Amino acid sequence: MRHRRVAPAVLAILLLAGCQDGHGDAGDAAGDTAAPAVSADAAAQVLAAYVRHYNRAVTAGDAKEWRAVGTDALGATAEATLRLGGGRPPRTGAISLRNPVMYVPRLRGLPRWFAVSALERRGGAERPIFAVFSQQSAKSAWRLSSRLYFHGPPPRIATDEQGYAVAVDPDTSTLATTPAALPAAHGAYLDRGDDDTIRPGDTARGWRAAAARQEKQLRDHDVAVTGRSSPTGYPVYALRTSDGGAIVSYSLRRTTTYTATGSGDVTVLPADVRAYLHGRTGHRVTAAWFWRAVAYLPVRGRATTLIEAFDLSSAQAS
Repeated sequence: MRHRRVAPAVLAILLLAGCQDGHGDAGDAAGDTAAPAVSADAAAQVLAAYVRHYNRAVTAGDAKEWRAVGTDALGATAEATLRLGGGRPPRTGAISLRNPVMYVPRLRGLPRWFAVSALERRGGAERPIFAVFSQQSAKSAWRLSSRLYFHGPPPRIATDEQGYAVAVDPDTSTLATTPAALPAAHGAYLDRGDDDTIRPGDTARGWRAAAARQEKQLRDHDVAVTGRSSPTGYPVYALRTSDGGAIVSYSLRRTTTYTATGSGDVTVLPADVRAYLHGRTGHRVTAAWFWRAVAYLPVRGRATTLIEAFDLSSAQAS
């Protein structure tokens, strides 16, 4: 993954365990004048707080710390993860972030947000990540909105004359489609295989193939499957790329209903849904997954999904 230096005041920062939570003042971002979303010192504190909360959660099994890690679609899956883990977060090793590079835009109003590329180290292995942190109100803590693992370099992110990243209005009409339209376009592919607006990634293609196999198996057990994808309503975050396009971080919800017909038995549902229900069953089960994605949106042509991941957020039997 290629790292780009963003601003003299926002350099790659070595995280220190003693840093405080990121509440530093980055100017009047809630006013009419665009101001940097976060200062260099505050950005370092935000990353340090994230690493600290995450490590306490996964090494000590601390549910409170786990809930403090994420917001937006990531936060919406926190309780489901705890439920699947018997009340505990995933038991994984502690992480550190190496060579973090901040992509800090100038913003008007709230939420305030910035993106980060870094190398996440866990044990002896490193993986490149692209993450977005956001602050929903002037008094709220900064939290992780999205974190996805890259397998290659993203397009270069453009900067202004002072080195700050350039935010793109989610509703702009200057690109091939509006960034705000990407969650629905992504959902159209998941639902119908419609790729007119966005080129799917391997994860989405693999998911559709697995879903088709699963639906056939469930039909053989007299279980009907219906599904629909929709935008989550959480913010869409977009940054200008050097070619005039945009890197867009967004989320969507996939809701699937499993209905027993005739002698059908909904106990043959996917493993994560069965685990979430803890043995409860019924004539109908509705489950929801949240998808997080990063896409490249060009000036002309289709968008391209760069990275994506999904997690179960809820399931209900009736």
